[in-house]
Amino acid sequence: NQLGAMHGTIMVFLGVVPLAFGAFGNYVVPLQIGAPDMAFPRLNMTSYWLYAAGGLVMLASFLVPGGAANNGWTSYAPLSDLAPGHGQTLWLIGMLLLIFSSLLGAINFIATIVQLRAPGMTWFRLPFFVWSQLITAFLLLLAFPALQAAAVLQGMDRIAKTSFFLPSGLVVGGQALQVAGSGNALLWQHLFWFLGHPEVYVLILPAMGIVAEVVTNNTRKPLWGYRLMVYSVFVLGFLSFIVWAHHMYLTGMGTAIGAFFQATTMIISIPSVIILSSLILSLYGGSIRFNTPMLFALGFMPMFGIGGLTGLPLGLAATDIPLHDTNYVV
Repeated sequence: NQLGAMHGTIMVFLGVVPLAFGAFGNYVVPLQIGAPDMAFPRLNMTSYWLYAAGGLVMLASFLVPGGAANNGWTSYAPLSDLAPGHGQTLWLIGMLLLIFSSLLGAINFIATIVQLRAPGMTWFRLPFFVWSQLITAFLLLLAFPALQAAAVLQGMDRIAKTSFFLPSGLVVGGQALQVAGSGNALLWQHLFWFLGHPEVYVLILPAMGIVAEVVTNNTRKPLWGYRLMVYSVFVLGFLSFIVWAHHMYLTGMGTAIGAFFQATTMIISIPSVIILSSLILSLYGGSIRFNTPMLFALGFMPMFGIGGLTGLPLGLAATDIPLHDTNYVV
């Protein structure tokens, strides 16, 4: 359980986001927009050291009595509230540091792209990778505070014995739990997934930007439907904030609210299809170099398409509920 929870956390918050958004962005974005450096180098340094501290705190949790967090990377309440040992508390502290790091990085990217573009580098001359980084920065800036608040509340539940996520009448080990109660375990899920779904696009948008640059370079022609791709990224970013409860169909939500989230989930697939179609159409008529980056980019396209198509049944409550926790999902 510890390895499962920490693997998920490390891959998402210590792996893909810092590499795809932070590392690639810091190096490539200033080069592509003609800037001498990022707008706030010291903010960048602060972001990096907060990331390093958050990672060390999380990894150090393996060494404390009781071991690391063992409640899954989603840390659902009330299980995570009641977990023994200090591992879960260190997980929360590590998450707070990582969130601060991401917020500072996002502010830096937005300021750099808005303010430091070279003369003549108008918005629709920006490489697609820069657009993907800009929208990713806004997603981080707007979505992460929800998890930050949730982490503070869960930390208070664990340390100060509050009951934000602990409902009344909880029975543990055959005995009623002596807590104030009146909390709501589902509140954690809402706060977590309000970050969690934009986080999906935080992970995929920089990858799409990288693939777009590799494709346009190795086909030796401009992207097909560049403006359409940019508009699609904007729509993708906006819609990512109104689909989060499709992760929560099993919580017993009403049919009306369930229908709303099913509809937004189906709609959000449209801009993804537009971007994928544009990448595929960009290959047409190109003098393609099949070097290693291009082979990876070509492999990305069917993989992303298959992932999206197999995900559609999970966006509908009628099929998601019986498929939940089956090998179809795993």
